[in-house]
Amino acid sequence: MKNITEGLPEFKVFEKRIFKIMCNVGCKLIGEYLRVCDLQLLALRDTAEYRVVNFGTTTIKTLMGEVPYTRRCYKKKTGGHVFLLDEVLGIREGYGLVSENLAEQIAIECSDKSFRKAASSISNLTGQSISAMGVWGILQQFGEKIGKQEKRLVELDQVGAVGQLGNVACPVLFEELDDVWLPMQKEKRRKHGSPIESGGKKTGKKPLHMGTAYTGWRQAKDGRYNTVDKLAHASFGGIPEFVSSLEALKRHRFDMDGVERRVTNGDGASWIKAAAADNDTILQLDPFHRSRAVIRAISNPEDRKPVFDAIREKNVEKVLHVIYDMVVKASDDVMREKLGKLYGYFHDNKNSLLTWQERGIELPTPPEGIVYRNLGIQEASNCDLITQRMKHRKGSWTPTGGNHMAKILCYRHTIGLNAMLEPVPELQTTASSVEPLSAAKTPTYDGKGDGGEWLHADMPFEQVFKTNGRDAIRGMLRQRPLSDLAFL
Repeated sequence: MKNITEGLPEFKVFEKRIFKIMCNVGCKLIGEYLRVCDLQLLALRDTAEYRVVNFGTTTIKTLMGEVPYTRRCYKKKTGGHVFLLDEVLGIREGYGLVSENLAEQIAIECSDKSFRKAASSISNLTGQSISAMGVWGILQQFGEKIGKQEKRLVELDQVGAVGQLGNVACPVLFEELDDVWLPMQKEKRRKHGSPIESGGKKTGKKPLHMGTAYTGWRQAKDGRYNTVDKLAHASFGGIPEFVSSLEALKRHRFDMDGVERRVTNGDGASWIKAAAADNDTILQLDPFHRSRAVIRAISNPEDRKPVFDAIREKNVEKVLHVIYDMVVKASDDVMREKLGKLYGYFHDNKNSLLTWQERGIELPTPPEGIVYRNLGIQEASNCDLITQRMKHRKGSWTPTGGNHMAKILCYRHTIGLNAMLEPVPELQTTASSVEPLSAAKTPTYDGKGDGGEWLHADMPFEQVFKTNGRDAIRGMLRQRPLSDLAFL
């Protein structure tokens, strides 16, 4: 038996050999596919628009490894040069010469692990070898592409066009807003350090604005309640920028025209109040922050009881009166100062101190299978989405790098990265008007004889971003039959 097994490798070694062989085969197939595509584009191009000037050789990084290939460079009639193959296949759209599949896999690995460990995982589990700085660079490009998509949605929202995209119907939309303080890198700390914390000393931290929206809760088989249609957004940017981006994202996902009521939960920060006022929503103070403020100000559990009893009675004036009496009767200055801050905090938020249930507000009937419950998921969302990766690992961030990582974390764990990477179509704005077709302009018949309806079909890429490559394809289709493009 020993003689039989001596020449056989371990299965672990054998598996890695087969994996490497198949990756090499895959790279060769991709290279051959690119070569054939380039020849097809040469034959189908608009010769009056695109003239071949030379060849360019490069390498694209894929899940199976690096694929070198050569493609033709064309001079356009309108001026400039273009690698038509790269434009048509979208190879250079966003990530340089890195395939979109590899870039997305790198972003997913980086959202769970450090850059060094993510690079090790990518190198071990794919045919591509990459360094820690390599995955960092690709993550930045991935984040930039998501940021451009957000800006595009904001631009469309400003002209009232994003509302055409939202398809999640809901009578009530619940929203929660909060800040997460994250450490900044040393060269940024003096600029971004905030005197709010640590007794007026700058801490080297910067607030990451967080927002979450969802349509309600659904009970799982284990009895727990999970939020439905959850959307999360985060940004280091200014408040107006953050609010406008979040509103555009909500219109991109939800049918906001069908939303009858909006409920916003927050910690009482001024920017949250301003955002809620602009949207005409039901604003409430987060129950967690409300209880925490009482516990921090009143150390004795017995002394807290009158405050919590007044809250349970849903009597805001009584809550303030109880705290005021405690301020007057305080035995020392430290206790008086704490109680004074608690009174000021509750007084500033007295209109939103009670939750929507405590105020007896009636909400529209929820859809089947959906229930409405107490808000207060933001702290848990902050932990699951942001702090476990960006705060609890002794790391520090730049505003740009932190923005990219936060956006990837939020979208990956809520709506999915693909939802933010799909092209946004060119939409008609609500302000545009369409001239009615008069009877004289109405065609008397459609098509040209039997089977002529295809002549009136929309051209490809009619409702998406226009690129040089897509314009080239549209030009080809004006001259060649569709059957010639079966290879695409």
